[in-house]
Amino acid sequence: MDYAKTAKDILKEIGGEENIVSVVHCYTRLRFTLKDESFIEDKKVEDIDGVLGIMKSGGLYQVIIGNDVAKCYKELMKITNLDENETKRPEGNKQKQNIINRFFNMISGCMAPVLPALIAGGMMKVVQLIIVMLDILPEESQSYRLFTAIGDAPFFFLPILLAASSARYFKVSQTLAVAVIGVLVYPDFITMMGEESVHFFGIPVTAASYSYSVIPVLLIVWAMSYIEPFVDRIVPTVAKNFLSPLLVLLISAPIAFIVLGPIGAIASNYFTDALMFVYDTTGIVAVVLLSAFMPLIVLTGMHQAFTPIILSSITTLGFDPLILVAQLASNLSQGGASLAVGMKSKVKKQKQIAYSAAFSALLGGITEPAMYGVTVKLKKPMIACIISGGLVGAFTGFFQLKTYVMATPGLISIGEFLGGVGNTNIIVAVIASALAIILSFTLTWFIGFDEKEADIDTTKKKKSSTAQATKTTEKEIAVDSPVSGTFVPLTEVKDSTFSKKLIGDGIAIYPDQNKIVAPFDGEIEAFFDSKHAIGLKSDDGIEILIHIGLETVNLNGQYFTGHVKKGDRVKKGDVLISFDKEAIKEAGFDLVTPVIVTNSGDYEVKIPSLDHIKKFDEIIYVSKVDNALVG
Repeated sequence: MDYAKTAKDILKEIGGEENIVSVVHCYTRLRFTLKDESFIEDKKVEDIDGVLGIMKSGGLYQVIIGNDVAKCYKELMKITNLDENETKRPEGNKQKQNIINRFFNMISGCMAPVLPALIAGGMMKVVQLIIVMLDILPEESQSYRLFTAIGDAPFFFLPILLAASSARYFKVSQTLAVAVIGVLVYPDFITMMGEESVHFFGIPVTAASYSYSVIPVLLIVWAMSYIEPFVDRIVPTVAKNFLSPLLVLLISAPIAFIVLGPIGAIASNYFTDALMFVYDTTGIVAVVLLSAFMPLIVLTGMHQAFTPIILSSITTLGFDPLILVAQLASNLSQGGASLAVGMKSKVKKQKQIAYSAAFSALLGGITEPAMYGVTVKLKKPMIACIISGGLVGAFTGFFQLKTYVMATPGLISIGEFLGGVGNTNIIVAVIASALAIILSFTLTWFIGFDEKEADIDTTKKKKSSTAQATKTTEKEIAVDSPVSGTFVPLTEVKDSTFSKKLIGDGIAIYPDQNKIVAPFDGEIEAFFDSKHAIGLKSDDGIEILIHIGLETVNLNGQYFTGHVKKGDRVKKGDVLISFDKEAIKEAGFDLVTPVIVTNSGDYEVKIPSLDHIKKFDEIIYVSKVDNALVG
């Protein structure tokens, strides 16, 4: 898979780098916070080779890639100026989110970077359990103790890991956040928390254990996002280098262990109590419902918000009786259904996708490739998974299955169910795993699924460069300039979205007028709320983006006046946008204006020799290209 091309195509379809507030990735998806989603055509994003699907939830635009999402993310970083070490707060979309969505997005955004360490630690704990069960090493041996250290470290120092990731989210100094949270896991502090009473200058410090904790860390780092700016405002410039960090540490640390840490610890206990209340009150019903509908939760991406609850449950109770148990039934059902599709499908491409997805779901418990590539896409297999998950949930609920280690449930991590009295728990887990695979496989096989070879990936096949031949079939069409000004080659524009021609070919103009006019007869296809850019489609089918200035979206419409709206018909010469050129320059923005043929993949684009451009000068020549399949 050419993930460089996948990343380039995704960037083009979501509006380029300037439309991105932030992007992170989890195990299978790119999670974008965008300034504007209204103009994005979801079908075009889904049809990109390498994209399994998209999901919009809680203000996030999520592009599902699958197991190789990290490769796609790296390619995206290469062609943009986005900082992969900085997770920006999604302020641009807050107005679109309610407080619950914002809370879950915050949990997901902060937890996603630390999950690999937690999964690795969880798998090491599974190895430890197997070592003890098979009597490979005595528990008192140094080798076993070192194994224990490897498995325990990611959880014991989870507050430190989370401090670093949440500092990026809340835009706080990482080193100061780690220093403040480090106080809570400092050996002498831990010792004092075991004493009868602890006071800080007469103020009582509530005893709490912060290893393995999540909620206290998030509260503290969130508070630091207000403390740091406050300190920065009151400290004189001459003393900022040494006095600001000192004051932030002196203010934040006491607030952490006197106020926010205990509040967070109490909240964590309430989460655990609430989980057990639901489990004790509803019994099997809770396990059945969560097992059946876990795929729908995963589809929204909100399953990561369960992580703090799972950690709190395992830390406090020693086990999780609900969430990971439900995920076992759901994950293996997805794997069984995908395996059935792979064996029954008559379409080669679908068979390949299904087998790969089954492998990920069955062994590693990673289900997004199965859902987006198989079960959601074919619909009936998803119904089979929901039925299978519910039935297996009834079985596990009846036998009160529990997991004793945090790991993504799959066949490789089945050892996380070792624990309890005797071997009953692990035997139930093994039987449940077999039931989930057999039931989902059987239901999918007999319920069947609808597939038509012509409907599967035809768009992607057409995009394959190895299966295409191109030829010019029509005469050249000229695109006129929408404004007078100085010609600037597109490759010299100081924005990689344009200079690397990620969204199409064209030119740029440094305008000497304050108005943009229609370069042809056509229709307004897109008009940004910020009025800094407009998309048009000519009657000949040519799609043009006119983008006034660089980063001018940040002006939020100031100094721009729109004279049309999306869907309007325009004639050549109609005024589209007027703007205050001098005010924009004084505000510090580059006024270079790219004029891009956004569907240049359908045309052969030629740029004539240009210097100073007058309005309605011919600036771009396009000729229709016929993409004919030859393979």
